[in-house]
Amino acid sequence: MDRVRGTDQFFVYSKSYISANDYQTLSLLYQPIVGVFAFSLYSTLWNLLNRQSLMSDHYLHTDLESLLNCKLAKLEEARRNLEAIGLLNVYLREDCFAYEIKLPMSPASFINDGVLGSYLQSCVTEKRYEKILKIFQLAPIAKDGFLNVTKSFDEVFPGIQENKPAIEGEYIAPNRAKKVSVTHLDFDFRLFAESFPEDGKIRELLTQAIQEKILRLAYVYGLDENAMHTVFARACDDDYTQLDPAKLSRFAREWYKTNESGKTPDGVSEKPKVENLPDGDSPADPVQYFTAVSPRKLLSDMSGGLVSDADLRIVERLIDEVELDKGVVNVLLAYTLKINDGNMPSFAYYQKIAMAWKRNQITTVEIAMDYVRHLNAEYLRNQDPAGSKKGGKSEKGAKPEVKIDWLDEYINTLK
Repeated sequence: MDRVRGTDQFFVYSKSYISANDYQTLSLLYQPIVGVFAFSLYSTLWNLLNRQSLMSDHYLHTDLESLLNCKLAKLEEARRNLEAIGLLNVYLREDCFAYEIKLPMSPASFINDGVLGSYLQSCVTEKRYEKILKIFQLAPIAKDGFLNVTKSFDEVFPGIQENKPAIEGEYIAPNRAKKVSVTHLDFDFRLFAESFPEDGKIRELLTQAIQEKILRLAYVYGLDENAMHTVFARACDDDYTQLDPAKLSRFAREWYKTNESGKTPDGVSEKPKVENLPDGDSPADPVQYFTAVSPRKLLSDMSGGLVSDADLRIVERLIDEVELDKGVVNVLLAYTLKINDGNMPSFAYYQKIAMAWKRNQITTVEIAMDYVRHLNAEYLRNQDPAGSKKGGKSEKGAKPEVKIDWLDEYINTLK
């Protein structure tokens, strides 16, 4: 559905202007991850925009092939890298693509992000990473002894009597790439903070961004308050006055690798148990199961109990970078494991299928399950009486010789 042909049209639009600082962020922070060709595609799309309307004319994808001197397959690969990292949203109607180009995160948001900051660190050497950070660091301003005497708005401007209605419409505004928030209802931040002797200092470090990062890591790696205490303490300095957010994700993976992934399970339950349900039992409703179960528990149930930190790293990237709903991620995991005979594919494999699901508006567990059933029906329609497949692949990256009739059978084990 989302495959591009050279004759397909496209246009580009944005909701804000790009600055020299944004290009510096793209060059030094994003480019090592997405690659130089994806960076060139991003720059080309920006330069096609009309500077007044922030919208381009309509072009053919063969025009992009000529401008970038590349084949269409290379173009699609670069485009998907931009989509996965949050720099590009793609919409399709008939044979016309709409590319919404987004500004990069601020340097501070990128570096402090648990996924992107760690991923950049893995793409360059430790010494180069430190040099890059210094470029974006500001010298501390000594404000000891100064009082904040800044006036507020109501102290300067008088009130107005008549409230006129706001004029509706789109306005120019920074439209930057965003992170995905994950709700982990069982995590008690109060208990977590009180587990430290200096709980007052810990509460000051628990900004909204840090809390969201903790929830994502707790959800993916199954960390409770005690485990997160260990991870958090390692990421802080000795007196708990500063926290390095980039280390949280790395230490969470190290904790899981040390404490969980090497354990041998005593046995695998015939009926999977869902960790996030009040009674701990498997729900009668399969939608409730895929919504409530953690990816770690799902992978454990389907693979015999052993889940590696590398597998959970893939889950972390699907939630943070591709921005899939966590319940949809669970259905995707179950689907890909079944069609690959229980083997966990690489992130590149997941990325291709996940981006196709996202562009097909698969945003809930219900839609994801219906879509998998649709794939199965489509597969059966393409079978000849002898059982051989006539058409091409039923899903990008999926093996066509594998039947996809597992979902109902799997759901029956949950009841």
